[in-house]
Amino acid sequence: MDSNALSDSHLPTILLIDDEPDLLIAWALLLELEGFHVLTAFEPRQGVELAQRVHPALVITDLMMPGMDGAEVCRILKSDPGLDGMPVILWSASPEIPGDLDCEATLHKPVARETLLGQVDLLLRRPHGAAGTLHSAGDAPLN
Repeated sequence: MDSNALSDSHLPTILLIDDEPDLLIAWALLLELEGFHVLTAFEPRQGVELAQRVHPALVITDLMMPGMDGAEVCRILKSDPGLDGMPVILWSASPEIPGDLDCEATLHKPVARETLLGQVDLLLRRPHGAAGTLHSAGDAPLN
């Protein structure tokens, strides 16, 4: 989860931005076990700076965070010409996720493993054996 490790890595890099340390660590481990290089940021501003410096293949950010919310993170990243085309997944425990967010996908926490991996694989166009559908029991379909 060290940004310096990226220079030697040929794995797709995913940046996770979330203010919940336990969740961040758990998802980072899961994504690493799936073959991704994962960077993490506990603070949104740090995450934006890291994305601008490293240019990850994908950013996954929480909606509700102190200081800067995930919607603002998306606006900043999407307005940066150096990050053109980089997909963003925004997730939240809130039952109300605004529909006008500048991101490729929104997910409601708790997110099923298969749902997240399916969405990641779809956005990165990476085949994944177990991700035939983008939802599981209790999750809304991701169309």
